[in-house]
Amino acid sequence: MQDRPSKAGTSAAAQSRRAQNAASRADDVEFSFEIGSGLLAEVRRLQSLLAERDKTIQDLKEEKDDLDRTLENLRGTLRQQEQQADTLKEENWNLEVLVQDLRNTHAAHRESKLEIEVKKLNRHLTSMQDQFDQFKNEAEILQTHLEEFSANRETDIAQVKRVV
Repeated sequence: MQDRPSKAGTSAAAQSRRAQNAASRADDVEFSFEIGSGLLAEVRRLQSLLAERDKTIQDLKEEKDDLDRTLENLRGTLRQQEQQADTLKEENWNLEVLVQDLRNTHAAHRESKLEIEVKKLNRHLTSMQDQFDQFKNEAEILQTHLEEFSANRETDIAQVKRVV
């Protein structure tokens, strides 16, 4: 018995198998080429998306950096304005205190001036009252002299009438 096929039979079967394998290999190569082309296209698409994402990230970082600089500038400006506001509040307070002090000084000066004027007027009033009293006394003395003179005159007239 022959366990092995004959060489001629083997060779025909082998050729048939080789032909099928070759056809199958051609299909596999074509399939591999399609997979490779698809993978290459997908890699290129993903690289493009990755590049867009990287550009977007870079743009966002630049925008964030700009915003951070702007924020820092605004904070600096705010600090300056707060310091300026504090300085102006302090200056305003000092000016209000100065105004109050000036008002108090002016009021005290005016009061002092008025007191001096009142004393001056009181002295003048006292002087005028003294002068009035002096004139009154002189008028009384003159009145007394006038009455004495009138009495003497009437006496003299009466004596002249007696003599005449």
